Amino acid sequence: MSETRFVLLSGCSSGFGFRAARELARRGHKVFAGFRDPADRNADRAQALTNFARQGGYALETVRLDVDDESSVRAAVDQVLQRSEGRLDVLVNTAAYSVMGPLEACQPEQLLAELDTNVVGALRLFRAVLPVMRRAGRGRILQVTSGLGRAAVPFMGPYGISAWAQECFAEVLSYEAGAFGVEVGILEPGAYHTDLGGPAVKPVGDADRLAIYEPQLIAFAETLQATDQPKGDPEEVARAVADAVEAESVPLRTVIGESARELVRLRTESTTGEFKAAIIDKTGLAPFQPGRPSGRGRG
Repeated sequence: MSETRFVLLSGCSSGFGFRAARELARRGHKVFAGFRDPADRNADRAQALTNFARQGGYALETVRLDVDDESSVRAAVDQVLQRSEGRLDVLVNTAAYSVMGPLEACQPEQLLAELDTNVVGALRLFRAVLPVMRRAGRGRILQVTSGLGRAAVPFMGPYGISAWAQECFAEVLSYEAGAFGVEVGILEPGAYHTDLGGPAVKPVGDADRLAIYEPQLIAFAETLQATDQPKGDPEEVARAVADAVEAESVPLRTVIGESARELVRLRTESTTGEFKAAIIDKTGLAPFQPGRPSGRGRG
């Protein structure tokens, strides 16, 4: 077994964070699983991890960690340091949710709220842990994004914007923190179905504008349902997170799952036109052509 590491994870009420916490604990690491509200809203999931740790004799504790709240972030890191005699080896940030739908229908306040959690929340975490790691002259930060962190896909724009921002954030940090011995890695999972629902998805709120796109949204959903895409085991993501925690060194980007690998391959190996054509083919979103029925609904 590799050296025991002290690991703080955010977003453990969702599928990836929850599973990664269990996998790391199984491998013998000291795990601090962060929940926004472990005493109430996330009580069932927090208790499930507590029971898992008790039954297996694992070193896993739950902590209150709301990335939207600066005081909560600092209190969580302080709690970890008190329980680990001042040591924090790895931060794994999985906290995120998705606002999905047509960009036009996304209200500005919805996008701002998503960016506050997904991007500014990451900043709050990084600012809290970096002084600890810098003093130690070592540490590792793993930012979980998505295959959408490198590709623009229709009706997934709001979440894609935050994923792109997370990617830029982490890549910049890889230079700045790397100068002090802190490694930064980006993990890009594809689409997985989990019994926990994966990252929380919030619908856009402008119903009138959403209705304009109803035909395309229906076609988009039908096309995705009809597409024979492999549905990977979400435990693959948990194992990839644990592998990245244990690795001697971590690459800047690690793509996880067939759907993410295909999306990144299309984005990186195709011309802009070829990529757009492939996305249109997979989604059924053909561009408007004058003189032909568009099926675009009202507006």
